Amino acid sequence: MTSSLHYFKNKGLRTLLTATAIAVLLQTAAAPVAGIASAAPAAETKVTTASSSAIYKSFQNMLNKKNGLPAADRYLESKISQVTPYHATLMIMQLENARIKALTAMTDRMLVPNVQDQMLKIYKWNNSFTQLMARTKDNTLRNLLQQARDSGYRLTMIEGSLYPIMNYAAFDKYTSYVNKDIKQYIRIMAVETSDISTEDGGLMIGYQEMLNRALNQEQFLNDYPKSNRKKQIQMLLNEYTYYTFYGLDNTPLFDYDTTVMDANAQKGYKAVLQRNASKDSAFLKKLNAFMDVVADSNYEQSEAVENWLEQNMPRSEFWN
Repeated sequence: MTSSLHYFKNKGLRTLLTATAIAVLLQTAAAPVAGIASAAPAAETKVTTASSSAIYKSFQNMLNKKNGLPAADRYLESKISQVTPYHATLMIMQLENARIKALTAMTDRMLVPNVQDQMLKIYKWNNSFTQLMARTKDNTLRNLLQQARDSGYRLTMIEGSLYPIMNYAAFDKYTSYVNKDIKQYIRIMAVETSDISTEDGGLMIGYQEMLNRALNQEQFLNDYPKSNRKKQIQMLLNEYTYYTFYGLDNTPLFDYDTTVMDANAQKGYKAVLQRNASKDSAFLKKLNAFMDVVADSNYEQSEAVENWLEQNMPRSEFWN
């Protein structure tokens, strides 16, 4: 059975690559300043509100122009040390929004059969846009690849096709200027887009990595309960929590035939619980209680395990 939580993993790769990103855009489109705490500029930087506002307005004008992402990014990089943390944070989120909004159109351009064929002929595993640019002799393709790179995307192959996805590592150059919650948000999203967790209904990372990501997401929500990006991190945590307690269609937690819990999951869950025994975490408390029930059932998907999940982690909790 395919859950509503991760149905997009199996119903089209475009949705896989942009589902969380679209939610980010919707969250901030109507009220872009909500949830941004004011912060004082660094002591060594003399910034006035007026000069910061002027830079902010110029950035917005550049960002709103057609194909303005690369120029807006370059402008922001040159000016970000001259604005307040408030404006820096706001501009970073607006840059993220703009990149998300433009991603669908860029994806359409790259999925054109002729473009895909050209790219696949010169592509080598884990290549970047820059590497493909150096290898192609087609100027039109090179310009497309450069625009994708400079617009803030990275190249990835999923199920035999090449896609642009958000490159959150490209925001790293800005993290020392923004508020702490957005700095941590960028770090979390960079991990997600640098090493995709699921593909085609299967888990692509290790069980300990999966749990560690969930713990980082939980910590973000605890540290920044009023963050503008709270909703996006909560969505991620919901996904990872579901993977933890139910598995995925092609990486089931309990074997479909034997109903025995995956051996690597057993080892990974125990290791993370032991390593974080002193950590105050609601997620880990649930996991520890779950593993106690599973152990009592000889690590089989018994009626007791099913009852515990229904009472403590009902599927309906993730589908709403």
